[in-house]
Amino acid sequence: MLSVIFDEGAKLGMTIAEFADLNALDFLIPGPIAINSATYVGYMYGGFFGSLSATIAVCCSSFVFAPLFMKYESKIKNNPRLNSALNSVKAATVGLIIAVASSILLETSMNISSVFSLNQLKIDWLSLSVMVATLTLHLRFKINPIILTLCAAVIGYATYYI
Repeated sequence: MLSVIFDEGAKLGMTIAEFADLNALDFLIPGPIAINSATYVGYMYGGFFGSLSATIAVCCSSFVFAPLFMKYESKIKNNPRLNSALNSVKAATVGLIIAVASSILLETSMNISSVFSLNQLKIDWLSLSVMVATLTLHLRFKINPIILTLCAAVIGYATYYI
């Protein structure tokens, strides 16, 4: 979903920094990422009614497809073609997540918008060190990502806005 949200937001003019803010909010706000993202992007570009219509549009497919799936679940559950297709989607999803994470890393820590503009490389050592520290703390010490996100927000606010 992140890759689709990123592509669709970019069509509206969303910057990578705004997308990074969206990801941070998704950790803090309970609920599915698609609904939170639709509400956020809808509000940014259409105000209250934009957020309302985007949220309703994202929810409508669930109201249609979930009952259909439940009706035909026993018929499609053991379908080898469907299971093969779903396994392929899982592999593609990992690649899409890596692509979005790489884009955010390049924009926020190295101030470049693509790998083709490496001549403009300017590393933000604080952002890069916060990313490495939060990743290490989460993987090695199993610290909750929400706590790490809040700590990173405090560090960023104290550094860049005070």
